[in-house]
Amino acid sequence: MSQIRVFTLVFLFLTAFVANAQEEVPEYTVQVGNYANPTPGDFAQLQSHGFLYATKRPNHTDVFMGGYMTEKEANEALATLQLFGYSNAAVTKLNVEGGQSVAVIQLATKRLGDKINWEEYLAAGQLHVLLSGKQIKIFTGTFPDLPSAKAHLAKIQKVGFKDAFVRNVNNVLLHEAGDFEMGGAPKRPLIPLVFEEPKKEEKAPEPTKPVVEPKKEELPKDYDAVAIVPTTKAEEEPKAKPTEVTPKGGEIKAEPEKKSPEKAEPIQKEPVKAAVEAIPFTVSFEADLPDIRPNVKRTSAYELQKALKTEGSYKGSLDGFYGKGTRSAYELALANNRQLQKYRILAKYMAAPAEDAPKGSVQFYINNLWDDPKAAVDGLAASKAPIARAYRAYFRYANEGQSKEVNWMMNEAIKEAYAGKKPTSSKFDPTVRYAYEDIDQLLTHLRYIHEASPDGPSAPCWLFRKHPGPALKAFGPAEGSNLKLQACGGFWEWEEVKVLDAIARDLNGSSQTSEAAIAKSQSQLAQLYLTPKALTDDERKALEAWNAKLWQGIEGWSSRDPMLAEIATAMKISYLQAEVLFEDFFMDEGFNEREAKALGLQAMKVLVEHHLERFI
Repeated sequence: MSQIRVFTLVFLFLTAFVANAQEEVPEYTVQVGNYANPTPGDFAQLQSHGFLYATKRPNHTDVFMGGYMTEKEANEALATLQLFGYSNAAVTKLNVEGGQSVAVIQLATKRLGDKINWEEYLAAGQLHVLLSGKQIKIFTGTFPDLPSAKAHLAKIQKVGFKDAFVRNVNNVLLHEAGDFEMGGAPKRPLIPLVFEEPKKEEKAPEPTKPVVEPKKEELPKDYDAVAIVPTTKAEEEPKAKPTEVTPKGGEIKAEPEKKSPEKAEPIQKEPVKAAVEAIPFTVSFEADLPDIRPNVKRTSAYELQKALKTEGSYKGSLDGFYGKGTRSAYELALANNRQLQKYRILAKYMAAPAEDAPKGSVQFYINNLWDDPKAAVDGLAASKAPIARAYRAYFRYANEGQSKEVNWMMNEAIKEAYAGKKPTSSKFDPTVRYAYEDIDQLLTHLRYIHEASPDGPSAPCWLFRKHPGPALKAFGPAEGSNLKLQACGGFWEWEEVKVLDAIARDLNGSSQTSEAAIAKSQSQLAQLYLTPKALTDDERKALEAWNAKLWQGIEGWSSRDPMLAEIATAMKISYLQAEVLFEDFFMDEGFNEREAKALGLQAMKVLVEHHLERFI
């Protein structure tokens, strides 16, 4: 191997190492104080502001609150503690650099305020938590290495944790969950799950690997001579554009510099195992209702108060603050307004978005790729769709790591998908051959193939569960994109969204909204849930104009008859309550009040516009 080749490999390795080291982690916490014998009840007033954990010292116990990505977030939590009288509280930085990567099994992700049934999770063994803002991730372990953790994953799943998965975590970020963290002394299982290595005389079963590539499809003999563009940071950095960051923390990186096939050098590297287990955080599609901020003055709350006053439930002043009075009035309207009662019942029987697909379709095989790998891979292999070949390439990479077979399948899928088409992204050249050395790049190109297949399948929900960081970056919003995502729950978990959808469908009258329009709406709402992006001033003004025009049309329609007026009032109450919740959801995601208001209106438009076009 030449000195130049050795230097290149070393440089790529160091670049990847530095990039990994710079990955955002919740490295800040806040020390509440040190105490002789603290109990959870001593800090009851803080439990809605952050998750509390304790670390025992020789002569006392230190109590901490939360994990925070930035020092600014930690200082905001510190200010809250000081308001409650904890004058000795201080921000602490965890020694992440001095930590080690350990293998664990993730059992669940909860949000602050969720009621956690610790007794249920104790059946899995010793518990740890990782705290990141309002998220509480629950793990069991640790294990010596990933193979050991995988070997125990089957035991974990047998005791009821079907969605558990293996991942690597910096051990400094793990906090042991004891009686203090669990709010007391939960009942321990009589027979806890024991993690023990197989005895020497017993041979541990070898995990079976699904057949990814049918024998009949072989690489062209001259494939080694095909020029491939390596997709490493070594080539990205010289031409990199300013870094964009998604509100969920994902970094959007520019594509590598384009090279002509004649000048690029073939990749000759040893295959490496794909680190699909190293997941920095998880994505939950069980969207709990956000806590509504009572101290934010907003148009949506003001209009809701007006609607509730017209309906007769609200007796307070119109101040635009969503306080206890507004909440009580809304709940009173839900209980007594006959139109709202009707639509709440109707919403329970209306079909919610589902992940199902016709058996035998490409979408069906993609959906079941991890549940029934052999059948799914065989089904995808029988399809001529480029997206089917791309998912086979992904599955081989996820199981076996980087290889020439993966490169060939992905490049062939791109070639077929973009035959006679132009890419929607100026960063992507479908005529160039690529080498796939990380999951981020592979998922980004998988997204481009989805865009080139507008009548094809939607990106599956499991993609975001298995690869939350890379998938959020790869499948984020883009100008002119026709990307389709499965609904996957998210906002559809909210009763307010379901009721509003039921009313909007009813107001559609005899017209039938097309399946394509409904699917597009669900995909756009999923994208707003997963990868929201701040809007421009022009986009915000256009949404405000759309909103005003919609209500002008509905009010003109409802003025014809008292019954129509009743339905319109129920619609307005439901619409504005959902808008308030959307705003708080987006503020929880890190947007300011103005940005959250615009995104809330965008969510409202995506949710109802296809049903209410006749009022515009």
